Amino acid sequence: MTTRINRRMVLTRRPVWTAKTDDFTVEQIPVQTPGPGEVLVRVDWIAFDPAMRGWMSEGPSYAPPVPLGEVMRAHAVGEVVAGEVADCPVGTVVSGNFGWQTHVIARPSRSAVGLLAHVHDERLGVPLAHKVPEDVPPTAALGVLGTTGLTAYFGMLELGQPRPGDVVLVSGAAGATGSVAGQLARMAGARTIGIAGGPEKSRWLTEVAGFDHVVDYKNEDVRGRVAEIAPGGVDLFYDNVGGSVLEGGIANIAQRGTVVLCGGISSGYSDEATPVGPRNLSTITVRSCVMKGFIVTDFAARFAEATARLAGWVRDGRLVWAEDVQTGDVSLAVTTMNRLFDGNNLGKQLLRLEHGDG
Repeated sequence: MTTRINRRMVLTRRPVWTAKTDDFTVEQIPVQTPGPGEVLVRVDWIAFDPAMRGWMSEGPSYAPPVPLGEVMRAHAVGEVVAGEVADCPVGTVVSGNFGWQTHVIARPSRSAVGLLAHVHDERLGVPLAHKVPEDVPPTAALGVLGTTGLTAYFGMLELGQPRPGDVVLVSGAAGATGSVAGQLARMAGARTIGIAGGPEKSRWLTEVAGFDHVVDYKNEDVRGRVAEIAPGGVDLFYDNVGGSVLEGGIANIAQRGTVVLCGGISSGYSDEATPVGPRNLSTITVRSCVMKGFIVTDFAARFAEATARLAGWVRDGRLVWAEDVQTGDVSLAVTTMNRLFDGNNLGKQLLRLEHGDG
């Protein structure tokens, strides 16, 4: 039998500005044999989020930086190809924090899909593998039913609390989180405005995701266009971008409105970035507004509840999502991640790994 080889991307240098492939080393090592209670997972899909760039830096964050010499952290989906765990046999599709590599030893968890992507069994030093429900596409565990969907769910419904008739503005609306957040606002009866770049994303948001309006930040003035669409102001602004886009949203916030801060992709999440704005925070005071920031782990105790609701909306067709799929070797991980910061992705950014063996 041919020995399985694990190709993995190890962080060997802290990136400066944009991450580069040579900040990593591609290692090839024989895969390990799973021990008692463990399984060997062949990684088939790797997911990418803007926060990954921050994890490559030494600066403080909600998650510790990836140590130099370690495999880059990432949520992924794969198939069990070895192991003797009765309730997780060979052929089971699982998700977990498997990282930028082709194979991983994991310990099956009884928890449902959608739990924390970066949860580890620290005592055992292996990631947890969550079964992916058979009645949903495997990649849904990386997006709408994973931490992406959970972030949209709690940020929009718990912090934002949209009401029927509200005007809700979402930046980064064609991204994995923003597109779900906007749909949740629409399901709550709100009028939704998305901010995205380019005609393709604008069409998808209105024709597929059901947004009422889209502002193309590449071709339109965000502040002015939002004012035209919502002359009475925006009741809720869900921001994934920061910088000048955040300023534009704050400029249009309604009296006693709410701003939910979910992300700041305009910074590139690098230590070298110079913060841009918002320079109009006084508007929050003058209009008696509320501005809230959060991370999804704040709601960890309620993940199962949220995942069940999201899954129901997916099954009945009320919640849709897009995926930007790149295909190839694990060495493409850096260029695939950088698509997020170049604005090239529509929906969840994924890398589908091609395998020469099992």
